[in-house]
Amino acid sequence: MTGTRLTRCWRSAATLAAALTLPACAREAPSTVPLQLEVAAPPPAPAPASRFSVPLEYDFSAVLRQIEQIVPKHLGSMDSVRQMGDNARRHYAFEATRGPFTAFADGNLLHLRATIAYQARGFIKPPVGPTISAGCGQGSERPRLVVELATPLTLTNDWHLASRARIVSVAPASTAARDHCDVSILHKDVTEQVVGAARAGLSAQLSSIDRKVAAVDLTARVTEWWGLLARPIKLAPDVWLVLGPERLSIGRVSGHSKLLTVPVSLDAHPLVVAGREEPAMVKAALPPLGRDTASDGFHIVMDGMVDYATASRELTTVLGARSFTQSGHTVTLTRVSVRPQTRGRLGLAADFAGDARGTVHLVGTPRIDRAHDIVIVPDLDFDLQSDSKLLQTYSWMKSDALRNELRSRARIPIAPVLARGKALLLEGLNRKIGDALTLSATVDSVAVRGLFVTRDGLTVRAEARGQAGVGVKQR
Repeated sequence: MTGTRLTRCWRSAATLAAALTLPACAREAPSTVPLQLEVAAPPPAPAPASRFSVPLEYDFSAVLRQIEQIVPKHLGSMDSVRQMGDNARRHYAFEATRGPFTAFADGNLLHLRATIAYQARGFIKPPVGPTISAGCGQGSERPRLVVELATPLTLTNDWHLASRARIVSVAPASTAARDHCDVSILHKDVTEQVVGAARAGLSAQLSSIDRKVAAVDLTARVTEWWGLLARPIKLAPDVWLVLGPERLSIGRVSGHSKLLTVPVSLDAHPLVVAGREEPAMVKAALPPLGRDTASDGFHIVMDGMVDYATASRELTTVLGARSFTQSGHTVTLTRVSVRPQTRGRLGLAADFAGDARGTVHLVGTPRIDRAHDIVIVPDLDFDLQSDSKLLQTYSWMKSDALRNELRSRARIPIAPVLARGKALLLEGLNRKIGDALTLSATVDSVAVRGLFVTRDGLTVRAEARGQAGVGVKQR
């Protein structure tokens, strides 16, 4: 996302904050606000890239079909006679038929196994007389070999499968006599020669297997997923979550039994955007696949607001009907109003009755008490400019006791705002996207990152962190 778009999104922070505002029964009419007051909180510093896990469970039946087409089902020929070692008098021939491959995943490897049934015949040319031959496997039970291939499957930068096939083993199916070919006239077990010939025949096909697997192209499928992830997600009226997908990367492939899991990660800069209209979807081309790097889940910055009417009611509940006695005079607080002031300060107007009647004004800079998720005003003090006549008339009102009491009790809770933001994110990040994708997430923490005195209320900027994933439905 460009800096221009980021700024534009956060210019509507007041609208967004309204969606996360503490519930209010009634709004008080806003007071006249000096022109210097911020209308909205400034754009935040760029957040770290967020990481969404996208484990693709790959159905390798397509790979199996490709390999079935490549590896010949027949090896050798009884018409192809081979010399046995360096003995020009001894020869053999074999013919083998391969059964279908079965596949299973183990770790980061895809294994393929097949059984080969064969017949073999040995020939010996004595110094005098005709050639003598004998063989095995002419009956219904032929000797068997088990061949096993393995390949690590991964994805290339251009979204094709990649393979590096190798032979794991070629060996008799068992130690029983039926799976060995002992040619009596040669006084020789030719099983080893058949194994060697079968291995050579399979080795000649490995490069063809790799080329065939490399023809499997996932670009179209992943492009569809990429487009779905770029769509804005509606969190609430006039509030949208834009995931902002930027990069896909792959980690180490792993598998078990029939499933091969390709751990793809999505890097994004998600934003919570305010506006009545759905944000325009930025159509970005599918990027090349990158290599995986370390990350710690997602980071989403959001604004919530405590409006001044709500803050005023909170403080009136805490301080209302509270009496103070100073120099023999007693007053009772009847109402506390919160108003914005310039330079990021808050103003408190405390109405009182009793031995004196009127309103005393105090100002201070709000701070976040992170341990208790409340706003405090530790430097709250009398606004002498606005209250000079009142305090001259009732000089005893300017007491440390009253000021300290207001300082200690001027606390505005922000936990409900954070809880509301967390609930919206959980709703937005746990849903289906189209027919193929399912978002799932947990929000581990919501931490306050900033506090701003704005025209409509105290805007609390928070960063939500958690873990999220995208489930992909196979088609």
